[in-house]
Amino acid sequence: MKRLMLIAAAAMMLASSSRKDAYIISIGGNTTISGANVEQLVAMQKRLNGGRYVWVRRAGREYLITDDTTVSRVQALFADEMALAPEQEAVSREESRLDHEADRLEDQDALTLAEEKRLEELHTQLRAVAKRERELDQKQEALEREAERGLWLLVDEMIRAGVAKTLAR
Repeated sequence: MKRLMLIAAAAMMLASSSRKDAYIISIGGNTTISGANVEQLVAMQKRLNGGRYVWVRRAGREYLITDDTTVSRVQALFADEMALAPEQEAVSREESRLDHEADRLEDQDALTLAEEKRLEELHTQLRAVAKRERELDQKQEALEREAERGLWLLVDEMIRAGVAKTLAR
């Protein structure tokens, strides 16, 4: 009985996820995806040769936008979020460098007094980096929420205007 309930719950989740709103934004070498799955991403990339497009699933229907002006407007909506990428990458590199050095010291059987002090400094620096990473993540999430609000308003407008083309299932 319990197994049957789990199967039923999984089936309901899969069915409802296909009706949830989702998007794939492909702008040259940069792709942003939310709510879609890998199969949908691969299918769109194959269909459009990785060009500039916005694919959305809205209210259970799928649409494709390839109009350059609209794709550029979508790109502008996400520009502030994308601008955080270099800083996030720098923080990630710094964390990796500090982690590597701390791991090297922690793997030693015995540490000198100077090494113990350095390890303490590394842990302090890692806490500061983790704080910066959390702050950047929070900023990115806020910018993404704002961009998505604008995206859905624009998508609805493009559906009404006929710019967003309905895709057959």
